[in-house]
Amino acid sequence: MTPTITVAIPTYNGERHITEALRGILAQEDAAFDLLVCDDSSDDRTLEWVRAEAGDRARIVTGSERLGLAANWNRCMAESRTPWVAIFHQDDVMRPGHLRDHLEAIDRERPYALGLIAGPADVVDESGKPVAADVVDPGGVPDSTGASPGRIGLYQPGGFVRSLASGNILRCSAVTTNKRAHEIVSGFDSSLRYAVDWDFWIRVAERFGVAWCNGPATVSVRWHAASETHRFKATLDDLEETARITAKFPALDQRACRRKLARAYLNRAYDALRAGRIELARAALGRSVHLAPAIVATILADPRLAAQMGVLTLAPGLARHWFTSNQGD
Repeated sequence: MTPTITVAIPTYNGERHITEALRGILAQEDAAFDLLVCDDSSDDRTLEWVRAEAGDRARIVTGSERLGLAANWNRCMAESRTPWVAIFHQDDVMRPGHLRDHLEAIDRERPYALGLIAGPADVVDESGKPVAADVVDPGGVPDSTGASPGRIGLYQPGGFVRSLASGNILRCSAVTTNKRAHEIVSGFDSSLRYAVDWDFWIRVAERFGVAWCNGPATVSVRWHAASETHRFKATLDDLEETARITAKFPALDQRACRRKLARAYLNRAYDALRAGRIELARAALGRSVHLAPAIVATILADPRLAAQMGVLTLAPGLARHWFTSNQGD
């Protein structure tokens, strides 16, 4: 069969998990697909493992210099030869039936003019063990309001923006993108680092339909210390970027976004305080209260949290002494 989907893996120093990622992809049944690997100047054995596992089934594209995350994703889209592209991360795992479900959704594209096909994901750790949802949010559509009924819920153009209103509920490896839609909305924004996918989903969902594949997770997203997300823990860069994107799209539920973002700032303040990063913790707490003053009630409802945030606010020197000498308590 002539492939309809390209599975494109943007790689960079991914030797640790790339073999498992490839095995999950290559094991997909009842789904014709192209396999593309766009390597962003890895200096480890990533490509060696790709060739060993996939052989001539993988088309490898390399460059002379690093592009960065979003630009390499855009290269994946540009180098694909099919109308649909699944950008799949090098450390995630594709489960049986994933591509078959997405091909079924593609068959139902009209009259919805689909731009995205997405489905549920779960989260695993470095060794592949499940991570609880209350530790890492796996995302997913909270309700099916506005979708057509059935195993594959279909949203009219503009209809899925509501589901994206308060944050990024889609996991990149669980999404297949219409290449034409990617071109029309000018691709992934390479000026972004953290919320690049959420920004892109919103822009596509504003103009195109979206399909959501109901059912069990068919992708496992890996959560580990070397992942891109972990690199923002010592800053507020990711949260500030999220705030800019929220303000960029008036169609989003601004109040809900502020509440969710305020909670994220509070969580960052707590993590920073426990790590002894007092200045970061104070900045995060200030942003949290500024965005949603009602979060003070949330803080006061937890006596331990209230005491910690109170010391942070009123006696930062004491907080520094206490939390640098008692980290983990």
